[in-house]
Amino acid sequence: MRRRDFVKASALTAGATVIEGCTDEEHFIIQQVRQTTLPGETVWRPGVCRQCAAGCGIQVRVVDGNAKKIEGNEAHPVNRGGVCALGHSLLQELYNPDRVLQPQRLAGARGSGSFEVATWDDAMAAAVQAVSGAAPDRIGIVARDGTGLTGALWRRFASALAAPAPTFLEAPETEVERLAARVALGTDDYPHFDIARAELVLSIGAPFADRWRSPVHYIRALAEMRRGRATRRGRLIQAEARMSLTAANADVWLPIQPGTEGVLARALAGYLLESGGVAAPARQRYERLFPSAPPTLAEAATACDIREDRLLEVAEELAGAENALVMGGGSAAGHTNGLFNVTAALGLNLLLGNLGSPGGVFSPTRVDLGRALSSTGAATPASRLAERLRDGAVDVLIVADADPVHTLPGGFGIADAIAGVETVIVLGSSLDDTAVHADLLLPISTELERFEAAEPGTTAAVAALGMTEPVIEPMGESRHPADVLIALASGLGGGVAGQFPWSDFEEVAEASIEVELARLPGGSGADASDFFDEALERGGVFGEGDPAGAPPGPSGAGPQPAGGRFEGAPNDYPFVLLPFESVRSGTGRAANRPWMQELPDPLSTVMWNCWVEIAPADAEELGIHDQDLLRITSPQGSIELHAVVDPASRPGVVSVPLGHGHSGNGRYAEGRGANVLTLVGSSLVDGTSAPAWAATRVHIERLGEGELVRFGRSYEDMGHDEVIPVGWAPHEPLRKTNPEKSV
Repeated sequence: MRRRDFVKASALTAGATVIEGCTDEEHFIIQQVRQTTLPGETVWRPGVCRQCAAGCGIQVRVVDGNAKKIEGNEAHPVNRGGVCALGHSLLQELYNPDRVLQPQRLAGARGSGSFEVATWDDAMAAAVQAVSGAAPDRIGIVARDGTGLTGALWRRFASALAAPAPTFLEAPETEVERLAARVALGTDDYPHFDIARAELVLSIGAPFADRWRSPVHYIRALAEMRRGRATRRGRLIQAEARMSLTAANADVWLPIQPGTEGVLARALAGYLLESGGVAAPARQRYERLFPSAPPTLAEAATACDIREDRLLEVAEELAGAENALVMGGGSAAGHTNGLFNVTAALGLNLLLGNLGSPGGVFSPTRVDLGRALSSTGAATPASRLAERLRDGAVDVLIVADADPVHTLPGGFGIADAIAGVETVIVLGSSLDDTAVHADLLLPISTELERFEAAEPGTTAAVAALGMTEPVIEPMGESRHPADVLIALASGLGGGVAGQFPWSDFEEVAEASIEVELARLPGGSGADASDFFDEALERGGVFGEGDPAGAPPGPSGAGPQPAGGRFEGAPNDYPFVLLPFESVRSGTGRAANRPWMQELPDPLSTVMWNCWVEIAPADAEELGIHDQDLLRITSPQGSIELHAVVDPASRPGVVSVPLGHGHSGNGRYAEGRGANVLTLVGSSLVDGTSAPAWAATRVHIERLGEGELVRFGRSYEDMGHDEVIPVGWAPHEPLRKTNPEKSV
């Protein structure tokens, strides 16, 4: 059934209904549905997961009109049938009892969270009035995703208004990684790493088995590298200051000092250059990127605080591997010298001669369906938007499916600055930390309730575009954010409306596919309508075959070597702070879902709360015991968290997961833990506009005893002892005694 017929059928049924649940305090959302199958019959329908930028393909089990189960779509080249815990929890976003299902208008003081229900007509009229009454240069637009059709529509809307370009809240390291790839490899985006066919992978800062970029895609590739060949087992070396899940699954972990990732990469390059195994063209390309002499392994050992003989072993293994590749990013990109760090890491691939080779690095492959809709020029950086807000230069702020108050550093001052905006319009599905400041809150549907066309944020080996019909009927009065945008443009009339001649987002996708049909996989010579229908049945447009396309390499010199700078004097703030994405909490999108709160963090085993990881030596010096309540203070502010005394933590470094400490976002998220980003200042990564989120020092103070919910304990009774990994010397690389066993 095509979407327009689906919507017509939906109009004949009742909308969302709220019924009383198992207790007086909680209500669950169900919908009355038009029966199209036999009662109890199972139907599997393709969908697209938009819970993170990876854009995995999914299959949704639907019974009696209700979504019951989510699995991966084996046809989708990004995840090939896999799906992560965040993707599974999409069902709890769909049926969340605190979900916003009708337009809301502010009924109390700004920030009070007091709203009253409004009709869509009244809400859109108010939005049109606010936008049309503001000077174009005093409008701000924030959206979640800058890729694909939706991002192109927001760019087109800003251009039609003559307003500043939108701000897209992608992961903060993404800009740095993309720019480093352009400098080191000559690609227009972050490249594709052929992990599956590599013999050795060295990852410098990039925790690709955690929540970095496309975890299902990379974990599948890692499994193939290790077990896909009967006679060979690939090896992983992870270099980063914190023991991430990726480091725990590595064959060798180098727990280097934060901010020294580029020194490590340059020293390894020096060894490769001296080994005599580098071809002359590869040497020339690398020396074009870094013309100065690299540091020695001895100098790197001092800077990184890793024994020289251990670095030598890694260098020898890298030089001797038949198919070796190097990845860079993650925490390496979060320091002030992040661009140098990642460029130096990616530059090692020039010396390894693996560009365009099996087990090496390939140019990114994209569908880019929205390229005809708008210019792909630079977006407004979040740091620049924050500056405009602080200066009182924004009268109307539109926020679409994003939470800048929670996800941007405290040093940007978004929470305070937003109070000076005359009108805040939020398109969202929950009363999150930004939505509580809204004047208008417009409900948006989940990806299961709407037509969707989404390109993966991280390139796979082939072109991919997830595209699906609604899996179930929409709840309440929620709408696709692009449909809200089209309606807003239509209401503004004139030249703005003329730039949006479509009735809805599905029509945008159909028109774009018709224009771009000849260059789409399988599109040459096809009928556009048939091609569109077949893509919907399959779950998208997917290319086939092995990776292709060798990056051209650098065109000039890279950033000058530099050390990382940290906010806070070492004497006053002796610990380096490393925020990280736990596979449980991510950046906080799923904090309002009890499934994700109940899921134990794989390493700390903590549930339903936030924590700070601290080394035993530091804990002993400060008189801290496991689970004690601590105050963590930076030059920016302070938060209170419970301690996890972790033998795998490097002394002098403390780590805190992102995604906690919401002031809103529903009963399951509100008030749990603390938001570590409130400690992060306003420093930027040199040569970019990206926040340096790993460039903060902190002071730690013990407040008293405390208690954490951990795996193996009930939520009510937390008296069960936890299990802590066996200790090791933090300055030593960690090796597996049984390389076949992963954590």
